This record gives sequence, structure tokens and C-alpha cells, in this order.
Amino acid sequence: MFRSGSSRGINYSPTAKITTIENTYEQKVVGWFRKVNRMMDYPLFRSIEHILVQQKEAILQELKDKLSLSSDRSLVSLKINGAYLYDWEPFQDAFLNLINEKDMELSARHQVCSICGERKDTVIGKLSVFRFYTLDKPGFITGGFNEAKAWRNYPVCLACKAQIEEGRRFIESHLQYRFYGFSYLVIPKLLIPNGEDALDELLQYLTDGKKDIRIHQEQADSFMTTEEDLLGLMQDYDNSLSLQLLFLQRVQSAERILLLIEDVLPSRISELFQAKRVTESLLYEEGNHPFHFGFIRTFFRSGVYDKYFLQVVEYVFHKKALSMAFFAPFFMEQLRADFYDYETGDWSFVNKTRQALAVMIFLEQAGVLVRKGEKTVQGKFAQLFDTYGGQLESPEKQAVFLLGALTQMLLDIQQQKRGSKPFVKQLMGLKMDQRSIKGLLPKVVGKLEEYESYYASHRQLAEEISHLFLSSSPRWKLSIDELNFYFACGMNLSWKVKEVVSNKEEK
Repeated sequence: MFRSGSSRGINYSPTAKITTIENTYEQKVVGWFRKVNRMMDYPLFRSIEHILVQQKEAILQELKDKLSLSSDRSLVSLKINGAYLYDWEPFQDAFLNLINEKDMELSARHQVCSICGERKDTVIGKLSVFRFYTLDKPGFITGGFNEAKAWRNYPVCLACKAQIEEGRRFIESHLQYRFYGFSYLVIPKLLIPNGEDALDELLQYLTDGKKDIRIHQEQADSFMTTEEDLLGLMQDYDNSLSLQLLFLQRVQSAERILLLIEDVLPSRISELFQAKRVTESLLYEEGNHPFHFGFIRTFFRSGVYDKYFLQVVEYVFHKKALSMAFFAPFFMEQLRADFYDYETGDWSFVNKTRQALAVMIFLEQAGVLVRKGEKTVQGKFAQLFDTYGGQLESPEKQAVFLLGALTQMLLDIQQQKRGSKPFVKQLMGLKMDQRSIKGLLPKVVGKLEEYESYYASHRQLAEEISHLFLSSSPRWKLSIDELNFYFACGMNLSWKVKEVVSNKEEK
């Protein structure tokens, strides 16, 4: 039985990895018996300590001789009368006493365990398996803020404590994942007894090297990261199981809960995978750029907007509503940063705008970003707005979007004829207001005429934009960020707008 303890003190058993044999022997082996003999009254332990000290030189010499025959790393332990330590009951008692020593500082006798519900000889009240539960703040202490009575909060017997420790080790070995600067644990939860078979299958899959188990896909997919995780397996299960997602932050020996997402059902996971597939089909070629939460993380900088990013994660899994007004400032901060290099041919702005579009469509499909475009849209671009424009429910938003597309067509012509896009300077670094946007249309039309490229398709588009401007309210209820985001989306989907006007032209 090997279980490491303090690097400077003893282990929980007199079994230790050998560093230098003298230090290991003195500190980890003899030191273990010294400490146990101070805690417990076992005459045999005192006899063993006496022999280990008395025969130290002879034992060390024999150990050195054995170590010289092998270059492998080694453990040192004891057998007593030919028996392993595990088989010796006094040792088991000492082992458990050392493990529970710290937890036993706050305990009670003959009380009911909050886990198993049985009355036990001893329950502890300061379980240290998860270190986010502490009693160093008044709010954690019941019994009139008397710490001696704090065991009443969560009394746990020693048998249940051992099971909780094993549970944590299992979860951290098989159900821990990395997530854009965070670490999270996926904890399955049985909701009804009929789900035991599904839970057994899931646990067998995790513990048997992920082989020879009936799963629902050859390769489990994920939308959390680009790597496989448990969610891909869960999407086809029924709702007899749920998942808890626990995001923990470790600072030295302390732990802090950043986010706990409870009761994520397989039906919800299936909805999210469907939203992922729709998003990919609308914006990317099959197999290219699979959507995942990294698209969202792009706009919530690590160490700066962590709180908002985790809020989005929670709202996605629990299907809580967020508005475009929440996302627009985060989108535009990144888009504006890349926009300055757009004139020189850098594609970062284009790629990042496409990512923002993907986030918007995914959140709409997932029921988080409320789709406002449910009203019947008339005109040439009705089908386009129905597919991509869930947020473009008003004439002003549609006009801004189409103006972005027309502007991009002009920039493409400039790039083709001049090798640059000087008209980018007219876009004010994507900080345009209502007046600037309305004033942009005649500038774009004038520049197209100057290049002798004001074709019938451009004329149709300009007429539609003018009509929508006239149909809009006198004062737009749009922030600068929202307005410029819809404009950037139009720029990015100009090829789709071009398809619409080209088809009209052909007809």
C-alpha cells in the first residue's frame, strides 16, 4: 500500500520511492514508525522501530547491494512475518488514522452520515477531498458560528469519505478535460433506475481504453474543443442520465469553483450538436473548420473576459437567452483590431468576421440568441435573410447589411484594378454611426461609377438599400457596435448577396 504524503514528511505507509537510500530509510520508513508510535499504542510497532534503528547500518548495506543490481527506479517497503502490510490489521488501522488525521480535527461521535444516511461511530465535518469547501468564513459554519459544531453542515463517515476520494480519483483520471485556459470535470448523474445500463456502458467505455464498447459513432465529436470528449457519446442517449460540468481553478493547494453547470441532459447535447452541424453547413465546406467553443473564445480574451466567456458557456448548456447587444462589443473589439491591416490584403479580418457569423448562427440555432427574424420578409433578399439574418428583423439592419455587401463589391473591384483597397479609409475603422452609414451609400455608388463598374446588379442593390433606408425609423435603436457588426457581416457574405442579384439579373 503506497500513498505519498508530504515531500518533507512521511508517507501514509512505510513504503516510499527511493531517492537516496539513507534519506528515504530515515525519513520515510523509520520516520513513519516514530509518528505512528506517538499516535497509537501498538507494542509491535515499537519493536519494529527499535529493530530498524538498531540494525540500520546492516539494513542499509543490504539495500545498497540490491540497488546496485538494477538501474530501475525502486520502492522500499516491509513484510512482517512473510505478510504484506495490507494483510496486517494493525497496519490498516495506522494507515487509515494517518489519512484521516487532518479530517478528524473536526468530528463527532454516533451521528448520521449525510451521504449514506446511517448512524456511524464517527463522522467528520471538514472533508478535504474537494478544497473549495472550507470553514474559514462565517457563512460556512452552522451552530451559532461555533466551529466545534460545524460538523453539522456535512457530516461524512469514514467509509463514505474513502468512496468520495476514490470517486474523485476516477473522475480526474477519466473525466477531466482542458478547455481554453480552464479545467473542467464531467460528472455523470443517474436520474432514474432504468438508466443503470447506460451508465455502466459509459463507465466501461471510459475505463476499458475506449475499445470494444458499443458507441454511437466511430469517432466521438465535440463542440467544446477540437478534441474528443464525453459529450459526443452522450448525444444519442436518452434522458435517464445527466451531466454536471464542474469548472475548477486551482491556486496552489486551494480550489475555487468558477462554474457549475448542473443537469445537462442528452437531449440538450443533441440539440447543440445539431446547431453545430447547421452552422458548419451554412458557412464552411464540409469537413473544414468544424465549429467548437474556440470560435466563441476568440472574442472573449483569456484573463480579461473569462467571467463573460463562462457565462456564455452556462447559457448555452441551459438554453438561457442572450441578446446581440451583449455580444456586439466583444465581436467588434476583435474585428476592429484586425481591420487596420485589411487594406494591405491581410485575411485576419475576413476569417474573424466569418467566426463571429458562425457564433451568431450557432447561438441562434441553439436557442440562446433569440432569433428575431421570424417575421415574413418581402423582397429580393427574403430567402437570404431567412437563412442568415435571424437578427436582421428591421429595415435599418437589413439596409446596413446590404450596404456592407455593396461596399465589399467595390473593394473587390478596387483590388482587381488597383491592387489595393483605398476606400477602406471611408469606413472610419468600423466606428460609423447612423449618419455616416447613410452618407456612405452615395460615396460607394459614385466610386463604382468612377471605375465604370456600376452594373445592373449594383444598381438593384443600391435601390433596395435606399428603399430600406426610407422604410426605417428616423432614429435607429442600434449601438455603434451593433451597427458596424451587421455592416461587417454584409461584407463577409457579399458573395451570397451577389448570388441573389445575379440570379435576378438572369431572370
